[in-house]
Amino acid sequence: MNESPVGSFLKFAIGFMVFISVSFGVTIAVNVYAQKQDAERQTAAALQAMLEQEK
Repeated sequence: MNESPVGSFLKFAIGFMVFISVSFGVTIAVNVYAQKQDAERQTAAALQAMLEQEK
């Protein structure tokens, strides 16, 4: 059941590429979520500031 060096390397390369792809996917998802949260906070802060100026 010994694998050839080429087969072993291909398994490693495919696994590594999957790992990198998942890492990038998670990073992008977290970044998009954080940007949405920041935009909501900024909108809320701007609205609150506008409402306080009217008083």
